[in-house]
Amino acid sequence: MERTLNNLMDVDAEYAAAVERLFAAMNGIGEKRTYKNNEAFFDFKSNEQNILLIESGAFGFYRQNDRLLMQETFASAIFGLVMVSHKPEVILFAHSKLSVKVVSRDSALRIIEQEGLWHEVAIVLGKIIKVYVERDMNLIARDAYHIIKHHLYLLMSLPVEERYSTTAVKFITNRSMLSRSRVMDILKKLNDGEYILIKNGILNKIHSLPEKF
Repeated sequence: MERTLNNLMDVDAEYAAAVERLFAAMNGIGEKRTYKNNEAFFDFKSNEQNILLIESGAFGFYRQNDRLLMQETFASAIFGLVMVSHKPEVILFAHSKLSVKVVSRDSALRIIEQEGLWHEVAIVLGKIIKVYVERDMNLIARDAYHIIKHHLYLLMSLPVEERYSTTAVKFITNRSMLSRSRVMDILKKLNDGEYILIKNGILNKIHSLPEKF
């Protein structure tokens, strides 16, 4: 049956199923690897031409020169469908125990072509585009409050065990260039004003965040 995407940016509902179909198609190939929390497992400067199927765990994209966390991704996920021509100074670190299947890019693309899975690839790439567009809209040329507001909603969206594993201050400072003192000051004011509920540094609830602060 012919399938179409009305809008590449409207991919949330189809993303999980698309990833599952791609994983299933590559079930019989590749090499399984595991990584420990905080272990680096991919450097963009390397010449590896592989696709990584992230089966379980979480990982982050870090800028090499200052270790700024640029993006965090959770399983199930596929990395490497598009290879950039230049070699960005970005390293991937595991944020938990990570289970990964490594498939040669040529083998993966051959299976995608044979199985007619370009629709699924389009959904995955559309999801990636959406994540980065939303991140840039919230972080570029915005004041400190809007950056913090964006990260509070991001933190609140995490599974409870993930959210309770880090303080709100650490979560935000690791993902932005804001100073710890600035983040702490705004969070304290939001907490005092009952816009959010933070206990022992952990974000428990967002009541209602104002548009401006």
